[in-house]
Amino acid sequence: MKRSIEEQLLNPKPGSKAAAAKEFGIDLTLLIEQLRLTPEERLRDLQQMIIGIEKMRAGIERHKNNDDSN
Repeated sequence: MKRSIEEQLLNPKPGSKAAAAKEFGIDLTLLIEQLRLTPEERLRDLQQMIIGIEKMRAGIERHKNNDDSN
């Protein structure tokens, strides 16, 4: 019986690329979490992250400009 991708990532076979990634310290549960989402859900999450980054950049610029004017 073929194991699911999720099972392969949760319990990788010794010597597999997934086992090497896990041994290197990569959190494979984050990958599983993303794979459980639909492409539309992943895109929505990415767009929300981009909006958050843009807000942070704007805040940093405002802070820099306030420091420069003092």
